[in-house]
Amino acid sequence: MNPLDELRAARPSHLGDAPVDPHTRQSELSRAFAQPQPVRRKNLKPVWGIGVVGAAAAVTAVAVLGSSAGGGTVPRAPASVQADAPPVAFTAKQLLLVAATSAAKEPTPNGKYWYMKTRSRSLMAVDGGYVMASEQDGESWLGDGSQWHKYQSLGTKPATAADQAAWEAAGSPATMSAGIGKKRLQVSTAAGKPYTDKYRSKYVYWLGRNVTLADMRALPSDEAKLKASLLKYYTGASTEAASVPMAEDAWLFTVAGNLVIDAPVTPEVRAAAFRMLADLPSVESLGRVTDSTGRSGTAIAIETDSKTQVDDPDKGVLQDRLIIDEKSGRALAREYVVVKPGGFQKGLKVGDIASASTLVDSGWVDTRTA
Repeated sequence: MNPLDELRAARPSHLGDAPVDPHTRQSELSRAFAQPQPVRRKNLKPVWGIGVVGAAAAVTAVAVLGSSAGGGTVPRAPASVQADAPPVAFTAKQLLLVAATSAAKEPTPNGKYWYMKTRSRSLMAVDGGYVMASEQDGESWLGDGSQWHKYQSLGTKPATAADQAAWEAAGSPATMSAGIGKKRLQVSTAAGKPYTDKYRSKYVYWLGRNVTLADMRALPSDEAKLKASLLKYYTGASTEAASVPMAEDAWLFTVAGNLVIDAPVTPEVRAAAFRMLADLPSVESLGRVTDSTGRSGTAIAIETDSKTQVDDPDKGVLQDRLIIDEKSGRALAREYVVVKPGGFQKGLKVGDIASASTLVDSGWVDTRTA
């Protein structure tokens, strides 16, 4: 079974098979391979310098892992982000309420297309015992009934100086193999050519189900009503696999995280999503961190009970976290940090950022370049 069929088979039947938001689909794909679950681990100390993965259409997911990137210029940060903001100690609830207040102050924008620019990066242990990092840039424009996506795989490169030495000792191969069992992926150091994908679909995003722009515009701006509208589609199962149980808090964190990071919603709905997250008892603050573009923010993560874990010693366990700029009321990035290596995270270390998607820019625009 190829990766796209793997993802399709894991998706709950009620969600259908229509095209969905590329950022969400790439996140789903990387999680579907290993089916990791967030875990209660308050003393986890992540290695913030290593890795990240990210936003792309499902059709690009194989390209990210099979012919990806490394290098390229650092994407610009949104002007509203204060990269040199002084560190402030927030609890998760305080942070999210501050972010909600900031989000609610944003003017309601107008435009024909919802625009997103992303930078994604992922770590993978390849045959030979060293780790490679792959990167990809992406841009998307979502309109009523049509979507346009531009991607470029930037190549792969060794993740650390030690990995660089191991790669050179292996003869500096241009292609490598990674994966588990029969799920093998070919990893290339070569950058790919930019390409554009366009398709028609009324579905533009995913919130526990495929949704349209009209659905996004109809979301309530009251946190209690927003929570109730989302939970109508919660079945007790993971967002990626109907056979894997998932706690309500973890499910809401996954879905609401999509709302605050790059969803085409009003500032009032984004503020409501932040307030809803603030009321989840399992969410904790991890302090000040820096995203892959050098922007400063505060990370929050989800905790779940051990009963949600998959009873398979080879499965990896990841911590799902968001990096938030409380001054702008925006989420900057979503990262999955290794808590327990296994599955596609086998060969990585505890604290490695196995994958991440960084939001470089987003907003409503009247023109597009794809």
